[in-house]
Amino acid sequence: MIPLTLRQVRHAVGGRALNVIPDESLNVSVISTDTRHIEPASVFIALRGDRFDGHQFLAQAAAGGAIAAIVDSAPADSPLHLALIQVPNTRSALGRLAKHVRQQLRAKVIAVAGSNGKTSTKNLIHAALRGKLKGTISPKSYNNDIGVPLAILPADPQQDYLVLEIGTNHHGEIKPLSDMALPDIAVITNCGAEHLEGLTDLRGVRRENAQIISGLNPKGLLIVNGDDPELLAAVKEWPGRRLTFGFNNTNDIFATNIVCTTAGTEFSMNNRSQRVFVPMLGRHAAANALAAIAVARTLRLPEEAIIESLAHSDGPEMRLQLIAAGPIALLNDAYNANPSSVRAALETLAALDTTGRRVAILGEMRELGASSDRYHREIGALVATLGKIDRLMCVGEAARHIAEGAIGAGFPSGAVSQFIDAPAAADCAPAMLAAGDLVLLKASRSIQMERVAAAIETAWGAPGGAEPAKT
Repeated sequence: MIPLTLRQVRHAVGGRALNVIPDESLNVSVISTDTRHIEPASVFIALRGDRFDGHQFLAQAAAGGAIAAIVDSAPADSPLHLALIQVPNTRSALGRLAKHVRQQLRAKVIAVAGSNGKTSTKNLIHAALRGKLKGTISPKSYNNDIGVPLAILPADPQQDYLVLEIGTNHHGEIKPLSDMALPDIAVITNCGAEHLEGLTDLRGVRRENAQIISGLNPKGLLIVNGDDPELLAAVKEWPGRRLTFGFNNTNDIFATNIVCTTAGTEFSMNNRSQRVFVPMLGRHAAANALAAIAVARTLRLPEEAIIESLAHSDGPEMRLQLIAAGPIALLNDAYNANPSSVRAALETLAALDTTGRRVAILGEMRELGASSDRYHREIGALVATLGKIDRLMCVGEAARHIAEGAIGAGFPSGAVSQFIDAPAAADCAPAMLAAGDLVLLKASRSIQMERVAAAIETAWGAPGGAEPAKT
């Protein structure tokens, strides 16, 4: 974290002191929104949410060593010796403080937006850079107006780069995050049908993700998926440097001769003989890797070093993560789902070799608005038309449309099972599998498909696991 005094914090958030601050020249060690992680000499920001109110935890903050708290109202009582700084809105104050910190950083800031692959691309960028440079990435999926500031605030002022993930589920979210992060390099991975309850339609998704250019350094670089002409049109107002990537040979950098195995994905760039390998599954991993390569090239890293580093990258959990559960190969992609990411997961399932059956366990895709039924049916039809999937299990009420779409497109009805929710699937699915099966798990996060994954691992991973299915 950059050095900050209490006075600098108060000025940055535009706050006023509610009580006497004994010494505003005191140095601040950390900014925290969680009293469980308070440290001595920290500042606690009391956020309000639907199910919590940080103002109720001022005593815990003081007991943990906080020297000040940023609040939006004067509490009826507060701990002695805890300086209180009042602002109109603590959530906005968190963002203002993060922007102040961002403006002090010497690091190159890389911001990653898009419908799918943000976290994987963020990890690949980090892998490509960390062999030669010093830097950090935002943890997990810290990509909203709380997560992005919490990724910026602890940044080492001496590091070379900081990779941030920028997300959205409503119109108007990305612009303020970009204006806060002030990226030097912005990446848009792709745009697909996601969060349509808040973004209306695909055009709205593209328009919202294009707002990443709002805070982009005028001398910076926009790296954008060039396989989507409408996305390119959405960012046409960007006057600065632009680099396109994807699978089409019209892009500045494109992937060719792609080979997907259970070890990862290998490809060539622009039809060159040199091969690039990333230990992530699926054809789309090649596109994500291209974005990482483009970032690393911009930061003047040698290409050989970039390719070597990518070969040792780490994928995020529950994103096409291949797990051995005894004789079952579990393809855990249960973190989240939208039509584009489910399509990519199903294509990966179909492409991988297996000695047994290919089984797709698919749950609901949430936040698709009025188009939900149609998108679920289209996914079901894809299961049928891929021709390599042997069994389909559908989890959740809306997922019945996946079953309908599959059967309607010719998938055998006897190979389809439906479960009302993840606990029901967890109870039954393990016994419906057989040794050698390759099993994909994919659903929106709120379905909690990881419960099904855990049940399969418990049943098949232990000695004397579940008996092979009789079907």
